[in-house]
Amino acid sequence: MKLAWLIDTTTYIDDNVDSKDVFVVSLSTIIDGKPYKDTEFESSNVFFEMLKENGNGAKTAQPTPQDFIETYQHIQEEGYTHVIAIHPSSALSGTYNSSLSTAQTFPMEIQVVDSGTGSFPQKDLIEQGRKLAEDGRSFDEIVDQLESYKDSSELYLLPRNLQQLKNSGRVTNSKYLLSSLLNIKLLLKLEHGKIELEVKSRGMKKIEAYLVRHIDEAIAKGVERIGVLHAGNEKEAHIWKERILTLNRNIQVSVEPLVPVASVHTGYETIAIGWINTNK
Repeated sequence: MKLAWLIDTTTYIDDNVDSKDVFVVSLSTIIDGKPYKDTEFESSNVFFEMLKENGNGAKTAQPTPQDFIETYQHIQEEGYTHVIAIHPSSALSGTYNSSLSTAQTFPMEIQVVDSGTGSFPQKDLIEQGRKLAEDGRSFDEIVDQLESYKDSSELYLLPRNLQQLKNSGRVTNSKYLLSSLLNIKLLLKLEHGKIELEVKSRGMKKIEAYLVRHIDEAIAKGVERIGVLHAGNEKEAHIWKERILTLNRNIQVSVEPLVPVASVHTGYETIAIGWINTNK
């Protein structure tokens, strides 16, 4: 078995990570009427500046069928016999279905996984899968284990405002108006593939306390790695990192930029915190 991993740009992969067996299909971001491949941005900071200046009304587009055909073709030409493709929740994006329909036209052994999540939990899912492969697990064993892991994922979102979530249809007009008029803050959760309201409050203290309590519970249940993602406000992300480390100094906490497609939908200065419990 020569195993390749196929992901898309809803997953952040650090440039320092050895990713020779990882292939990426890019989503697109449309800002101020101009489309950009997510892989074309010079840096996350460049993208966040664009989002800050022209983020209202920004949109995203999934990879084209041709993008998937070319990527699967490349994987095949590189001599890979097996592929595991991991994509964001099919309830939020058509990327999973596009990948699945293309995969069926290739002779390789391919498993397309609907992660039911996105961002850091999705990245951790891939990293755990690569570790299983390094340990010599079979293709079916890796897929089965990933399917088990993904059900323990949690991803919380702290949007600065709901303008972009309203524009993208992730929250209703009534929730947006209520939040704006009463200065209500929301904590959202990506659960069962959909973004749901977890907590609402007139201020941030109640929301922060609620989230810290849930992080503490997750650590107690065995979570070892937590991601803190930011859409242009890295300083606040590091504040959250320190909050988490005060709960347990042995926890691995990563601070990373929130990927363009997620930042466009949730808005500039959103904070996201997520994990997968692989010890359940």
